[in-house]
Amino acid sequence: MSITDFNTDKLYGKHLTKFFLSWILMMISGYVTAQDLGQIGKAKLFRLTGGVSANSVFYEGKSNREPFTYFLNGNVNLNISNVYNIPFSFSYSNQKFNSSNPFSFNRLSIHPSYKWATVHIGDVNMTFSPYTLNGHQFTGVGFDLTPAGKWKLSAMYGRLLKQSEYDAEASESTPAYKRMGYGFKAGYDNEKTRIALILFKAKDEENSIKNPVPAELELQAKENVVLSIEGGIKVFEKGEIQIEGATSSITENLNATEEGEQGGLFALLMDTNVTTSTYKAYNVSFNYPVGSGSLGVGYEYIDPEYRTLGAYFFNNDLENFTVNAYQNIFDNKVNITVNGGIQRDDLKNTKSSQLQRVVTAVNVNYNASEKLTISTAYSNFQSYTNIKNQFDYINEVSQFDHLDTLNFQQISQNTNININYLLKNTETNNQNISFNGSLNNAVNKQGGNVVENGTSNFYNGNVAYSLGYPASQFTVSGSVNVSYSKVGGATSTTYGPILSANKSFFDKSLRTSGSLSYNQSHVDSKKQSEVANLRLGGNYSLKKKHNFNLNLLTQYRKNNASSQVEFTAILGYNYILDKIKVPKIKFPGAKPKEKKKAPKEKKGQWISFKYRDSLYEGTLPQINDQLYSLQRHSRFDFIPAYKKEELKMLRLIAAQERNTRIYRPKALDFLKALYSYEDFLAQYHELIFNTLLELKVDMYRLDEAFEGEFVKAKIEVDNHELFKLSEQERKNKPEELQKKFKDLKFDEKVALDKLIAHRWMLEYIEKYKVIEDLQKPDKFLTEVMEEEKDNIFRMWDRDDPKPKVQLYIITKIIAHYNMKSKTYTDKDKVELKYINRR
Repeated sequence: MSITDFNTDKLYGKHLTKFFLSWILMMISGYVTAQDLGQIGKAKLFRLTGGVSANSVFYEGKSNREPFTYFLNGNVNLNISNVYNIPFSFSYSNQKFNSSNPFSFNRLSIHPSYKWATVHIGDVNMTFSPYTLNGHQFTGVGFDLTPAGKWKLSAMYGRLLKQSEYDAEASESTPAYKRMGYGFKAGYDNEKTRIALILFKAKDEENSIKNPVPAELELQAKENVVLSIEGGIKVFEKGEIQIEGATSSITENLNATEEGEQGGLFALLMDTNVTTSTYKAYNVSFNYPVGSGSLGVGYEYIDPEYRTLGAYFFNNDLENFTVNAYQNIFDNKVNITVNGGIQRDDLKNTKSSQLQRVVTAVNVNYNASEKLTISTAYSNFQSYTNIKNQFDYINEVSQFDHLDTLNFQQISQNTNININYLLKNTETNNQNISFNGSLNNAVNKQGGNVVENGTSNFYNGNVAYSLGYPASQFTVSGSVNVSYSKVGGATSTTYGPILSANKSFFDKSLRTSGSLSYNQSHVDSKKQSEVANLRLGGNYSLKKKHNFNLNLLTQYRKNNASSQVEFTAILGYNYILDKIKVPKIKFPGAKPKEKKKAPKEKKGQWISFKYRDSLYEGTLPQINDQLYSLQRHSRFDFIPAYKKEELKMLRLIAAQERNTRIYRPKALDFLKALYSYEDFLAQYHELIFNTLLELKVDMYRLDEAFEGEFVKAKIEVDNHELFKLSEQERKNKPEELQKKFKDLKFDEKVALDKLIAHRWMLEYIEKYKVIEDLQKPDKFLTEVMEEEKDNIFRMWDRDDPKPKVQLYIITKIIAHYNMKSKTYTDKDKVELKYINRR
């Protein structure tokens, strides 16, 4: 990374560069002044922790994948004399990208820290708040200052997007201006009150690209300034009110010459013209502990078109009212979580339709005994869409004309239950049986009546049994999965068994596994395909630092038209850096290192443990304060509300513990749960992408079946004796004959709607060929990913089986695209691809 990347020739760039250099110099001088250099010789000069990994993927098959790819990743922390911590991370891949793109996929970052100060350098991301800077990656520098006092400060400066030229020969190229940005967040926090001020600015460089861009791509240089204030206050001793308000001003086209009406503070911070607009967003919430749980309410308002250039995705034009409750009862054996809310859009009454959603979700976990655990969940999502037909409105005779005829209602209900029973648990034998079941039902209504082809049902069941022999380190398990769906008039069934085994050798240094699975798919009772998977894997650990792994997959697919075999091999190596021995340097006059002892007043209460390269050390009250401050850090602001209540309970459970030996695992349980949402988000795109690949394969497989169903239905209509008769002539025929013809026409319409929706959706889904394509998903997939993110996290958080999570995602994607297809498709245009085969 060169200094030219920061564009210091720009005026605000010069000021920001000086600003950051000043801060860095101040911090360095502060470290040297505050540190007792005599301590350096008493500890190891260098200590490396973390790890590096290399993975290679070999593929042979007919899918659109490269035959060989490799990935290099590393996360390393350099500790200098127990004083400085310098985290360093990188990733690199030889994955080919066929088009220019403004996003950077290979990254290099370093995060040196000292006590309460951390600096971020390279390809990093930071978060100030949901409405300002929210996880956007940038190439540059930033820092977080979190001293023990009441003040906190964060700041960043760097390149948000790299310039990307338009390439007429690459249809998937994404032209973009180079975009620079800076921002800061300054906060004050004491025990009862906290407040923070945020400023974020981003601006495109108009001269950063040379090639002309076609007008239809609508590429324009933009500028954005966001101001936000957030805070919280303790009320009624235990309760807390949190609030944030933000204002975002965006100039959509910096080249526009006509002056606008924008004035005030924003006119001093950015270039304004006729394309400049200002939007607002705010939210407020209240939470209060009740019994062994809590109760909370919240309100959120986001203007239409509100967005910030510091976030990849943004939902706007919405108003949310939410209620949540969390409670433990019956000696903590039963845990109940309830969430409810109402959401509406079209806040300015400018859209052709208005959408309202009512959401209800209940989760119950029951620890019946040491052997039996049961968890169940129910959610009900109701959407109301009011289509505003202006022609009918203008020409209505009375206010009761057309009542509800253009109102759409979508009801989606989800129910699942998980039962786990421990049959036996001894030193020589472990046996366990589990059952997972789920139901998803969606109904589309118009004017109070269910629309044609408007009902869909998805059922999934899984029964698993495992048998383990701890002494011989051998486990075998078997399961049966069944999925059944009914969408409109079509039914689909997939079922099959899975058999797997795991065995460890050489005192668990070598771990091997193998599995065999088989699935059959049927559509309307007709066999469509069968898939068999054979997986073999091994992991060898050498001296607890070197890990070698090899995973092999052979997949056999067969459908009515063809069959194919695919082979994938993944070879990986991981090296764990932990306490590398570096000769200790002794300085002249340095005193021998004395063994650290806890003060007498702390005896029996002093505790020290490590989690994710962070050391937690001190008395129990001191660590409780550390955990409390960590939970309130802005990086965890976006954890779902129900999870925040669970985290609060886990932290309080740990805080009430006085035995240090028992306290440590309880604190670790809290930390693991605290970071779980970040872990989920890191894998979310991969989960969605893998699900899309599965969905794409099924859609290709079903494409001919859907067309065949339509052709068959059309032929039956065309060959019916009433087909060539006029409407009047048909009325003179027997009623039974008329009814049969109407049923055939209905079947034809259902089959056509299904085929058109399927083809329209496939055009979007087949574009996702590599995971990087999800950096800019289409707007429909973006809506699903944002709306369902927290629901998918719930399933991921409770370790639902991966097939169940993928089925849920597929269900939501299909339902959403089907609903949108009613607006974006033309029933008069349908292409028959396979007609010559019949």
